[in-house]
Amino acid sequence: MQTVLQSRLGFIVTSAGNASTIPQWLSTLGPDGKWPASEVDYTTGCAAQRANWPAQTHWLRILTMSAAWHGGMANSQQYVNNSALASAISSAMNYWFQNDFTDPGCLDGGGTGICPCGTPGLWNTNWFSNVILIPRLVGESCLLFNASLSDAQKKGCTTISSRSYDTFYEGPKGYLSGANILDVAKIGIDVALLTTNITLITEAYGRIHAEVVIEPGIMVDGIKADGSFGQHGGLLYNGNYGKDFSNDVLELEIDAGGTQFAANQGSKDAFTSLIDGDQWMIYRNVLTNVLHWDFSTLPRFITFPVIDAQATGSLNINLTEIQQLGELWNSTTLNAVYNALVKRTKNANAGYLKGSRVFYANDYMVSLLREPLTTYHVLTGEQVQRGEGYVSTLKMYSTRTKNTECTNSQNVNFIRGHRRRLGLESHPWDWNLIPGTTVDYGATPLNCANAEWTGLEDFVGGVSDGNIGIAAMRYTNPYTRALSWQKTWFFLADGVQRVMVTSLSNAGDAPVYSVLDQRRHDGPIFVNGFPVPENVSSASYPYTTSLWHGNVGYTFDDPSFGLSLSVGERTGNWSAIGISTQPPATVDLFAAYIEHQDLTAPLSYTIFPGIDFRSFQDKSEDWQHTLRTLRNDALISAVLDEENDTVSIVFWDGTGGTLRFFLSSEDDPISISSNGNSAIIYSFGTDKITVSDPSQTLTNIQVDITRGWAGDTRSLDIDLPTGGKAGSSVSMDVP
Repeated sequence: MQTVLQSRLGFIVTSAGNASTIPQWLSTLGPDGKWPASEVDYTTGCAAQRANWPAQTHWLRILTMSAAWHGGMANSQQYVNNSALASAISSAMNYWFQNDFTDPGCLDGGGTGICPCGTPGLWNTNWFSNVILIPRLVGESCLLFNASLSDAQKKGCTTISSRSYDTFYEGPKGYLSGANILDVAKIGIDVALLTTNITLITEAYGRIHAEVVIEPGIMVDGIKADGSFGQHGGLLYNGNYGKDFSNDVLELEIDAGGTQFAANQGSKDAFTSLIDGDQWMIYRNVLTNVLHWDFSTLPRFITFPVIDAQATGSLNINLTEIQQLGELWNSTTLNAVYNALVKRTKNANAGYLKGSRVFYANDYMVSLLREPLTTYHVLTGEQVQRGEGYVSTLKMYSTRTKNTECTNSQNVNFIRGHRRRLGLESHPWDWNLIPGTTVDYGATPLNCANAEWTGLEDFVGGVSDGNIGIAAMRYTNPYTRALSWQKTWFFLADGVQRVMVTSLSNAGDAPVYSVLDQRRHDGPIFVNGFPVPENVSSASYPYTTSLWHGNVGYTFDDPSFGLSLSVGERTGNWSAIGISTQPPATVDLFAAYIEHQDLTAPLSYTIFPGIDFRSFQDKSEDWQHTLRTLRNDALISAVLDEENDTVSIVFWDGTGGTLRFFLSSEDDPISISSNGNSAIIYSFGTDKITVSDPSQTLTNIQVDITRGWAGDTRSLDIDLPTGGKAGSSVSMDVP
């Protein structure tokens, strides 16, 4: 236990802030152990802010002061074992202990009949504050200040921390899942170290290792086989709860290195899979050299600006700890992720990754390439990349996943069915025009009560051969149930992306738009090769062949679809979408969308990300001659990349179908048939086929490839992954 304790103390000190403001805190601490209301908001009970309870500042200050008193904090040698500081720490601890709630119902039932409003004590209606937030700070502070704790203070420490860990013994608790299990078990470890309880620390590490596993169940929180992380029953959350989960594992496994509490091989493999998946969800702001999570992995936390230092502010993982654990475990993967992410790259592609990856357990896809790109930070509009490399991500949802959540007044406006991330500006957005979506505009109320939905369709997912990929989504608006469609994204060679929309149906009166982009306005706009006048605030183009803005270009297969543009200043208020107190800001925004006036007409367009205007003109001209739409209807969506000898197909129907086409006018026909709904990539040059079932309902599929008029058929009987790997891709050589 001593090995774990010494390592644990080091981690706590490192994360405890800095000593620069301690003199100020000492000067304003009252004789009752309480700071002025102008510095710490002690509002408690039903009147308190639910998320990020401001009263935690009291313990954050105690933690920093305790770290300085304990020793090891930079530039704080004068505070080590300082009696005046110790007196202040004791006084502040005593204030909280004397005002701690005593009604057990307030632990996770605040504001209800078991702990009604007005119940005495310091508590919050959000269980997280009482079960994790405050007990974690208390446990860490008490470990650092242990040598000077009085018996009464030690009792206060163990009371608050133990009632957190004791929730494991109180029957099923909905919140005890995923990252929360590790947070509570970590508090239990601190209690064990404070009280030298070998039984408790053994049990707590056992609970951690039982959770650091691959969770195959649908909507079950935890690590998924594809390296994604789920929390709150169906939400992709690598970037917040998954980050907390990872930090807990990194710290506690480094602490346990070489002891009987170290992870088993199963837990090592599961955590390695998570970190490997994480690197695909991270991009770099090259102006600040700060790593950020893709916003699709941060559901409700996209409502915080970077300056608030919440989940959007940075990666919030110490990469050195990944290296340290990699060396401890002798893990090639962990060391490779560290080496990739720690480099100061010149592009948004933080890990120098290339290709595409489907996270089938959470309906998420990533495409990466080293191409010229300019993109913008979703929450600040800051330019994050100019040079080589881009990151393009797509988030969908199905009967197996959820779209988002609105909790504690965070994320009151978001509902849309899918979204595509390039360069976004969220707080002044028109939230009916989320980039990448096809939407019945204004038909769904943008409020907290109608934000969170499980999808209504199961055919949602993708396929990837590691280089190129396909994403497919069948969608019905879960609120109106009036709008439905089928949409395919083909992630092709050289960074080109073809998007197809078909089978549109709308029983409502709202106009239906496919949104190309909504972001900070960045320089000139070109439509059909000509610049849009700078004084134009809105425009409609009944005939459009191309659009370019902000180093992203678009070409349209059918120019008769009307293109609408909106450019100009919009004022957004962070408090209107969440709990941030940052002031309103006015931003010059650009939006582009297509109205589906004829719902029977399929839409097809091509995206060229990361490209200047002149290069876009040349590249789009080249691809116009080599990229062919083969089918775009209710049964099949398919494209042929002649330059790279590849066909990409989605069979929408449950019975599959047959696609027949010619490579050129001089070639014999080719037919590709499937006996089930599927997504297929077939390379003629290498005779390699990659298949998946986005519906995750099939266990086997037969694919027939027939060449020539004589009918030379090659049949493939392919077993598909099931369980936690359902929806993943299977590649094989065609005999």
